[in-house]
Amino acid sequence: MPANTFTEADLRALLLAVGLGPAQDDYTLTFEQLELDSLARVEIATRIEDRFGLILEIAAEQSPAQVAELVNTSLAGAVS
Repeated sequence: MPANTFTEADLRALLLAVGLGPAQDDYTLTFEQLELDSLARVEIATRIEDRFGLILEIAAEQSPAQVAELVNTSLAGAVS
């Protein structure tokens, strides 16, 4: 059963897992600004799909904060 909330702790763990350093915690920067390549973005999308059952395409111009908001909005819509 998929989880129903994507927390900041989830986001932090996901970003650490794909190579973002723990000191970089400005989640409003884009993936491009954070220097996370397409492989990292695919890994993030895959982990979100595995955990939450959502299929996302993550663009370099998006920020982790935007992705977290999208996940939570999608999860909220699925519950309604």
